[in-house]
Amino acid sequence: MKELGKRLQTIVDFVKPDQRVADVGCDHAYVSMELAEKKNCTVIAMDIAEGPLAIAKENIYGQMLDKKIETRLSDGLTELKSGEVDAVVIAGMGGHLIVDILKAGADRLRPGMQLVISPHSDLRLVRYSLRKMNIFIEQEACLSDAGKWYFILNCTVGLKLPGEVPEEDARADMLYGTWLPQHPTPEFIEYLEWEAKGLEDLIRSLEKQKTPAARARKGSLQKQLEENRQIRASLNIGQEIT
Repeated sequence: MKELGKRLQTIVDFVKPDQRVADVGCDHAYVSMELAEKKNCTVIAMDIAEGPLAIAKENIYGQMLDKKIETRLSDGLTELKSGEVDAVVIAGMGGHLIVDILKAGADRLRPGMQLVISPHSDLRLVRYSLRKMNIFIEQEACLSDAGKWYFILNCTVGLKLPGEVPEEDARADMLYGTWLPQHPTPEFIEYLEWEAKGLEDLIRSLEKQKTPAARARKGSLQKQLEENRQIRASLNIGQEIT
């Protein structure tokens, strides 16, 4: 079987064993197969595109895992029945799309269900939307894989879906969450330093521009840099990035 990279392996590691799992946007089913083989999960491998799903089916049969993995053509959670799985994995797509999938399929989620989410973008929107939907982030991983940074969220659906969550609560900790600042890993610290350097470079570049758009963008980046500095200060990480 194809060896998983760090990101996909971390997703697999987060999923609890012996569960019924929906792998949404399964692509070629590498995560589905690893879950079936190493975590003793039964999996519904779902994708919106017929091409990747056909390749997934070939891979599954090639590993003789067709008794444990079913493939299903589905737009998000559309073709998943309520109560059919214990956990949902959504990875390999942007944060806006992940939020849309969760909102559209909210009736397929149930209290206590595990969600493992790996957005490629819009992480702040994802954290905000999860909180508004009464879905709790229990653990996070920050890692670099193939030259890109990824955050992987291990979540649990709350008792009420959606819950009545105050806007102020939903917007708190959108940028870095609460898990990683409280349980900092070497990778998260490296990410903070990398991000701070990039933000400082962008701010210096924008200072040369005199347009209203550049000033607005600079102000937004400065707020983000200040949050970064506050997190690094709380972790006793050096404040000046050179």
